Amino acid sequence: MGKHAYLIIANRNPNQLNLLLKTIDDSRNDIYLLIDKKSINNFNRIFKPRYSILTMVDPLNIFWGDYSQISAELRLFSVAKSGNYDYYHLLSGLDLPLVNQDIIHSFFDKYPNKEFITYSAALSSKQLSIRLHKYHFTNSFRTQNKLLNCYHKIEFKLYSKLPEKK
Repeated sequence: MGKHAYLIIANRNPNQLNLLLKTIDDSRNDIYLLIDKKSINNFNRIFKPRYSILTMVDPLNIFWGDYSQISAELRLFSVAKSGNYDYYHLLSGLDLPLVNQDIIHSFFDKYPNKEFITYSAALSSKQLSIRLHKYHFTNSFRTQNKLLNCYHKIEFKLYSKLPEKK
């Protein structure tokens, strides 16, 4: 029966984050939480776990689709590496487990030293190509700048017109 680390990156909806923290609060888990620096003021009340150890990781400015997302993940793994965990679960603050911790732990106990990785399936290779293409000016992807928003709309339309790869 091994210990698990939950690594969480949060950027909005503090109530849902608190529900997630309550759901994974278990003596067999430690929780590492990194909140996007741009959203830190929205998280003035964070759930205090009763059974898990919650470690707040220094905030970082995170931009959707940018290397800063990977930097946040690496920062979480770096802080959690000294914990000697059997499994690391990387979540967003908007995720919620579909089953309780007893089921999760018994599943991983049943398959020791196995890694489970999944990806989002697209309906077609064209949709996957659109989803995975490189966005330009990614630090400002979600912006109030009308010129950049217009650019992103045109860019998306152009990518959606590309022929499907076979």
